[in-house]
Amino acid sequence: MKIINIRTTCALAGLALLTSITSCQPKPESGNSNANSAASSAATPAAAAITPEAAKPETAPANGGSLATPTDTYKAGYAARQKKDIAELKRVMSKDALEFLTMMGADEKKSIDDQLKELAERPQAKTAETRNEKINGDRASLEYLNEKGGWSPMEFVKEGTDWKIDLPKAPQ
Repeated sequence: MKIINIRTTCALAGLALLTSITSCQPKPESGNSNANSAASSAATPAAAAITPEAAKPETAPANGGSLATPTDTYKAGYAARQKKDIAELKRVMSKDALEFLTMMGADEKKSIDDQLKELAERPQAKTAETRNEKINGDRASLEYLNEKGGWSPMEFVKEGTDWKIDLPKAPQ
């Protein structure tokens, strides 16, 4: 019988989080100046960006998307991934997710930025489609179209007035 320890479980959860954050991005087509137009249509101008570690409500920076709904957050992450905008990817992630990735990266001596940069290079799905958004208090979930053409779940948590991509919660 194979025993899975907590470290392995945490590593798998971290990989799932990172993959889900970045698994829905197309590779930009060379010579196509409109590659970002659909994904960036949710962008909302605002004042300066707040650091991703802050738990207080955020407003979208001039180059970022809205975090008003889980779908908006997903689309902001999609656009950030497409542009390889690591700061924006961190902005759409929950405080717990950022802390978890910091802990997981320490073992390999990789920063969150390093981990997200590596994942930004992986092949991704061609569209930012979502379905089945469900909100339950300060938790939410949706399904997104993954790189294999199937639907994968993603979880969110509300931090202040913003929805953030969160770690998957264990069933209780």
